[in-house]
Amino acid sequence: MDTPMQFELTMRLLFGEKAYHIASSHGYPAHRRKWLQKTVRKLERIVNVVDTTPRHKEMLMRELDEVSSHLKLAKDPSWDLVYGLFRLSMRLLGFDYVRGAKCHTPFYYQTPAQYDTATILDGGDVMQLHYDRKNAVTLRRSIIEDLRKNGLDDFKISLVLNTTEYEVKQLRSNMALNSTRRKRHAD
Repeated sequence: MDTPMQFELTMRLLFGEKAYHIASSHGYPAHRRKWLQKTVRKLERIVNVVDTTPRHKEMLMRELDEVSSHLKLAKDPSWDLVYGLFRLSMRLLGFDYVRGAKCHTPFYYQTPAQYDTATILDGGDVMQLHYDRKNAVTLRRSIIEDLRKNGLDDFKISLVLNTTEYEVKQLRSNMALNSTRRKRHAD
């Protein structure tokens, strides 16, 4: 893949469709620098909310500041800029203290909205999150029923499921209600 296309794909990873068809901007240092500065600013906002140690966050911000200053000084990308981006990547992966020590562990998870977005972008069903939640409730009810059969009361079940006793009672009452409805349909 040619360098201008790599530039566009890199920017689209962060900016999506706003960076569509910007490959030709790569040939113009001022345009390219503008996009790279936008990237650094957006990464600074993202790093600012990363849940990590104060030192780790400070070091991440320091690396971004250095990348930003290299972008301001250089007409064309320099090795200093490349090395700064590598250091940022390494710190994001948990390395610290110029001793090859991995002092932090990245932790990734998806919020329900992010899961929904990923499903849709993968070409999946827009309603998948709704179906998954419905299945989760059904599964939770089944687990509650099994735990009740093993002699646990609602309070202990709430501890096991890390939820409230009230929610356990609600799920159990819905189980009883659904069971009654099924019996009426069978009759």
